Amino acid sequence: MDSLLSKVSYLNGLIDGMEIDKTSKEGRIISEMAKILEAMADKIEILEDSQDELEEYIDSIDEDLSAVEEDLYEDDECDDCFEDEDYDNYISINCPHCDETVYIDTNICNCNEQITCPNCHKEIPLEDCCED
Repeated sequence: MDSLLSKVSYLNGLIDGMEIDKTSKEGRIISEMAKILEAMADKIEILEDSQDELEEYIDSIDEDLSAVEEDLYEDDECDDCFEDEDYDNYISINCPHCDETVYIDTNICNCNEQITCPNCHKEIPLEDCCED
């Protein structure tokens, strides 16, 4: 008797076993109350099943979202950005505006091109960092 529906069925069995006269005032009330309890137990059981399905679905969505977040927001530190490259071709400077470390190809320094910080989008003066 662990489900509500089984408890209501047991109650209906007790009412039938007591042979309550369903034509009397008290008998009609008890009979209607038992019907109402049975209908409520049916609805609650349906709601519990729906709730369980929704919880499983939300857990699944949460797992999928976690995977997407890992892909999108993984640590973008540039410590290993140039693993396969020759470090001699790059210099690292700190942006004077946001203090973010920026790696610059030495060819840009030779061309006297202007660069923009990828973090704060402000111009970084190259004359301070690119001395030949």
